Amino acid sequence: MIKYRSTAEGQGQHGTLRAVGFVLLAVAVLLGLWIGFDRNKGRGANQKGDSSAARWNVAKRGKVQEAEKLRASGTAVDEIMGSASPRQPLQFRAKPVEPAPVFAVLASGKQTVDERVRQLQAMRGISLSKKERETALAFLADKDVPEGMNKGSMQWLADELLTVMRLQEPPWDGLAEELAKVAFQPGTDPVVRDYIMQHLEHLWEQYGSRKEIENTLWRAVGTSDETTPGTALIALSRGYERDQQEANLMKVRQQAYELARNPNTGLAVRVTALSIAGEGGGKEVKALAADLADNSETPLILKKVAERVAGK
Repeated sequence: MIKYRSTAEGQGQHGTLRAVGFVLLAVAVLLGLWIGFDRNKGRGANQKGDSSAARWNVAKRGKVQEAEKLRASGTAVDEIMGSASPRQPLQFRAKPVEPAPVFAVLASGKQTVDERVRQLQAMRGISLSKKERETALAFLADKDVPEGMNKGSMQWLADELLTVMRLQEPPWDGLAEELAKVAFQPGTDPVVRDYIMQHLEHLWEQYGSRKEIENTLWRAVGTSDETTPGTALIALSRGYERDQQEANLMKVRQQAYELARNPNTGLAVRVTALSIAGEGGGKEVKALAADLADNSETPLILKKVAERVAGK
């Protein structure tokens, strides 16, 4: 049976529902106002941030344009760019070094070796005067260490100096002969002599085979230096292989074999010699390599090369 509510009871319930509805509506309105306020606040913050970003972009573009104008002159452009953004640390780029006379770079003084090297590197591709060439050759042949340098820094400068001499424009005609004279002077440092052999190989590759280069390299093979004979063997082997001079290449490999089989040959040279001799693949070389590989007294580095040549 269906029970019907009275009119008074229904009106009371409807009144209660309307009151609840008004409360919910008020809460929704207040919540909407709060959300809107918060969004406007956030939008204002974002607009402020966008404005800052825009000002930064404008400043950056100005700094980039300024930096590009000054970049060629070697100005510390990283310092300029960094000043537009406080978050980036300042960085300073080294200014380009103007070429200085060779005799000024190599003379005694308070310049650091790094400063001297940078000055020499700035000379690549330029022509040296007669006085500068004479100074360069004398420096290479001199064992006396200038004030402000040590032996190691002097050798480093010698290598950089040889690069300057080799890369002159126009090329130094007769450079190979002059270097050959320096290489075998009594006062020449063995390390500098080794460097000269390396640069003679570069000259061979740059300008082609020349008798004075080949003769100097062959003479270097017969020296008692710790590394020079091996360096000369490498240069001869590469040069003849590049020029496809098979007969001369075989001569190099035979000379390398003779040095490799001699127990009195220095270790560094012996390792190089065995490696070059092994490129020919002859039976004698393989037998020598096998003996060295099986010998417990063979130094490890030589043993490794011997195992490779012997195919073990």
